[in-house]
Amino acid sequence: MWLHAAHGEKCAPTPRCACRSDRAAQTSSGPSARTVAYGAVGALAVALIVALLSSPGPSSASLTASANPEHGKALYKQYCVSCHGSNGQGEFNWMYRERGAPALDSSGHAWHHEDAQLVSMILDKPAADSRMPAWREVLSRDDAIDVVAYIKTMWTPFILANCQGAKHMACTSEH
Repeated sequence: MWLHAAHGEKCAPTPRCACRSDRAAQTSSGPSARTVAYGAVGALAVALIVALLSSPGPSSASLTASANPEHGKALYKQYCVSCHGSNGQGEFNWMYRERGAPALDSSGHAWHHEDAQLVSMILDKPAADSRMPAWREVLSRDDAIDVVAYIKTMWTPFILANCQGAKHMACTSEH
């Protein structure tokens, strides 16, 4: 509906009404149904995009949820224990040795990494100058996931529940 400037009444813009051509005096009585629909669709699209971008990826628990930690333990004993120790304690003074084997238990910081990062470190080396070999030619991805599942059995329940990955920045000293 339009408000006619000459007589101040609402009228529909029809060929018979002069207000149809009186553009300067036209005021809307509100948004059209089409405008409201487009606005609602746009708001929904923005909300969906925000939700998708802010949702976390798969959790570490989901990566190792169906893993076999017993198989991981056997692989750990075969390939990892000589450097990382039978209980995941790492090499003595590992932080002060040139690229020493770090502790993988709760005393180290393996739990600062997400499972996917740990799997990648096992398969492709943690760093280019690391003494640790890349195990990709020896272990499958599933094998590496099993090893990570076993390593996580060395962590305290508090670390498992509250501290792994990005959560470690907010973790308290209760571990």
